[in-house]
Amino acid sequence: MVSADEVARLQNGNDPECKLAQKVFEQGHYAGRTRPTNTRQGTYATAPSGVMLASINSNDPKAMADMLRRALAKWNSLSQTERMLGADPGKQKGDVRRGEAQFPTDGLVLRVFSRDLPRTRSGQDWRNDAWNQDYAWFTRSETKSMLPAQIQAKQTIQIPEALVKRLAKFNFVDNVRGQTMAYTDQDVTLASLTTEVVKVSGGVATIRLYGETKAENQGSWSVAGYRDMDSPESRKRGMNLKLYGRAQFNIADSKFTQFEAVALGDRFGGTQYNGRHDDLESAPIGYALVLAGAKASERVAPSFFYAYRWPR
Repeated sequence: MVSADEVARLQNGNDPECKLAQKVFEQGHYAGRTRPTNTRQGTYATAPSGVMLASINSNDPKAMADMLRRALAKWNSLSQTERMLGADPGKQKGDVRRGEAQFPTDGLVLRVFSRDLPRTRSGQDWRNDAWNQDYAWFTRSETKSMLPAQIQAKQTIQIPEALVKRLAKFNFVDNVRGQTMAYTDQDVTLASLTTEVVKVSGGVATIRLYGETKAENQGSWSVAGYRDMDSPESRKRGMNLKLYGRAQFNIADSKFTQFEAVALGDRFGGTQYNGRHDDLESAPIGYALVLAGAKASERVAPSFFYAYRWPR
């Protein structure tokens, strides 16, 4: 079985799934490491028992193939008892705390893509074509609050600021080239998004969206990964975006059936692991927001879901 997951939850959580992952991690390539960071990113091959077979943190195909060969050899050397857990893990299923358990099946789920917009810049490397993706979740009641109570043509409504701030804090971050920090409520100085009912036909409302967000954060941090991690400096980072979109909303079902929006503007600054150490000045960036599909792979929790603070 092959699976992928966000390492932050696995290496820091306390539920049975996280404990098993931590057992595996501490036998792997970063075992016991606290410096330069405590990350356990990588690819791990393990027996169901938690016995380490092999691990690596590389995207080199030859290195990966070598790791898998070592893992298979180790697997073949184990007895059936060594391969398997002593007890049925299904009994602990109710104790696992995954964000996906709160997937809003009757709400709004968006895929959010981020990338730099074209500009004149010296040098060509992978960063020029880099992009990233995340998700944004809204419950059924939050989704309904995005439209007027009585949906009729030419009506407009301001989407609740808290929902727009959620986008500004957690989705409109500079993750194009790597990981970055979320913004806080205090960082977001503008979070406005209006929905306008263009027309209603056959129980479906056609919606226009427009708005604006601004966020700025000031503090002391590094921007060059491990290279300057011991030399943080006073810095600023920020995001200024205009939002435009269109959607269709099924009134009877209280669900969006189509949703396409873009957020366009400028970003500046960088954080320790987002690859901007040589690109700190203001530059254009863009986000595309579209409805997520029904596949299991699109039920992944948003990167900052822990900060949603939804009740369980």
